Amino acid sequence: MTSAVLMAGYNNVREVKKYSRIVAEHYGETFIESGYKPLREFTSQAGGKTVSKPLIQYTLDALSQCESVNEIIIVGHQALLEQKLSEYIGRLGKKCVILNQDAPLMQDVIKTFHITDSKFKHSSLAGNVIRGYAATEAFQLKKHALFVAADSPLTTSEFISRVVALIDAYESQADLIVPAIIMDGEKDGLGRLPLQLINDTEFPNPGRIDKHGRQGFRLSSLMSANLYKLNVGGANTAYNIRKLLMPKAQLELFRITRKLGYPNVFSTYFVKKNMRISEVEEILSVFFRGRFKLIPMEGLESTYDYDGTEHEYLKISKMLQKK
Repeated sequence: MTSAVLMAGYNNVREVKKYSRIVAEHYGETFIESGYKPLREFTSQAGGKTVSKPLIQYTLDALSQCESVNEIIIVGHQALLEQKLSEYIGRLGKKCVILNQDAPLMQDVIKTFHITDSKFKHSSLAGNVIRGYAATEAFQLKKHALFVAADSPLTTSEFISRVVALIDAYESQADLIVPAIIMDGEKDGLGRLPLQLINDTEFPNPGRIDKHGRQGFRLSSLMSANLYKLNVGGANTAYNIRKLLMPKAQLELFRITRKLGYPNVFSTYFVKKNMRISEVEEILSVFFRGRFKLIPMEGLESTYDYDGTEHEYLKISKMLQKK
């Protein structure tokens, strides 16, 4: 059985405005989200009827239907989540707790993970990852927990079960396990480009291979980690440079990898075009100070996350109607 931490955080108004400018400038998209994203209503089909429910509820449905998940810890805007979801959560049939992302971390948690203000803020992504983990049975047992994004409504219970099975098989070999989802086309259903890597893992997958021997991958909405064995503060850095079309993010990635002892990452990926999954695992193992493992698998629907743009809202809404 696995503990699941559902990440439903939010940014302040200033951060939202800053991100909307980035989206417009670098991606040419209109950012429409001005409220609390996890509670944005999406419509879908259920039993021949059209139903409308909050974005986060789609993921909660999938987690509650997954027999291998025994508890769900939600980290986000506690007051709004409780107001909207209390009745629904009461019917889930398994433990589900909502935590306030802005609450100070407990002193025993601060001591366990050696947290100081100079490392990261308690309300940051890394702080909320730790906050959620500390409330799980996995924390008590010092084992892996499943971390799930609350903004991917097409993620299914079947996909979650497959990921949990992989965690059970590989948690003794890796401290951070991330599904790398195979992508056959040049772009996915949201028009996004893949990460192109040579698959030299023990998980061969069918799919399109380019002339350089690479396959396309996207990251899913799930990952698993044992936080006792990782530098969790690295989560903030990784999150901040996730939009790699931005020149600033590319320069930051180059600076980080060079500092870690890998000065030729850009040349390997963009010029030689022969970056291997094993190389990515090696670099990220050094970065997170723990054993990192990418597992190629199918499940492209789990990569479709709503980031707050009009384009994503319309596309995902259409996908949900067809589901």
